[in-house]
Amino acid sequence: MALVAACGLAGCVNAQLASARAQLAAGDFSAAHQSLVAASRSQNLSGSETREVADGLCLAEYRIGAPAYSASRQRLTCGAAAGSTGSRSGAIVAALDQRQRAAAAAEVASALKARDLTRADAAIIDYQRYPGADPAAVAQWSRQLRRAADREFARASRGRGARITPAIAAVARRYPRMRAMNDAAFSRWVMKNATVGGAPLVSAISVAPGRLHLTVADRRLPEVRFNLDRFARINDAMVARCRCDGHTAIDVAGSGLPAYLLRLDPETRQSEVLVMPQ
Repeated sequence: MALVAACGLAGCVNAQLASARAQLAAGDFSAAHQSLVAASRSQNLSGSETREVADGLCLAEYRIGAPAYSASRQRLTCGAAAGSTGSRSGAIVAALDQRQRAAAAAEVASALKARDLTRADAAIIDYQRYPGADPAAVAQWSRQLRRAADREFARASRGRGARITPAIAAVARRYPRMRAMNDAAFSRWVMKNATVGGAPLVSAISVAPGRLHLTVADRRLPEVRFNLDRFARINDAMVARCRCDGHTAIDVAGSGLPAYLLRLDPETRQSEVLVMPQ
């Protein structure tokens, strides 16, 4: 019984750490991981021993890799270790982040080449999650995604021709005052109609011939989603103002990723919401 009790004291912990050191040095990372997990259960670890265990677990999981330890698990373990003063895990964290950024960037390029807008959008969002993400790269990809989305929209718009004319006339009758508004007045009207509970859903408005461009903060997207009827009315008003087959684009602030596109439906004579890759 005395021997069993002794295993809960510092000597037993030191033995586990000594085994882990030897196993790490020999490249036996699976065994080292087991020793380190056993050592981590002790309540008698000093600050330096706690740091050594965390760094050792980071190194072991990084070297063992997937599928035993996924990239997200490695990042979680190593990120926790690197948070301690004096930790040696920072380099591994940086390497993991670089690897994930490179993988996400390659996925963006592949998806854009394949014209898979949904996959490209998801890869851009994934890339932005990693520390050190390049804002210039995100901006470039967002422009490419926007151009691709515009091309898809243009293709879908072919043949609307005469079918859309009665719908434009109908919304013009519903919004007779829009025609007289200048850009500034119309922007104020849009902001007022895109405000819920005293808080505007839109952070920026750009008015162009036949096109309205709205920017929303990422954190406001859920509210935008629940108030899409407001944006449908805004697009109706924009079409009434220009007397054209115009459309409204809603993008996410910062990334510029497209969230929604609205245009007039020739059958219902009301604006419909197209969910973009975002």
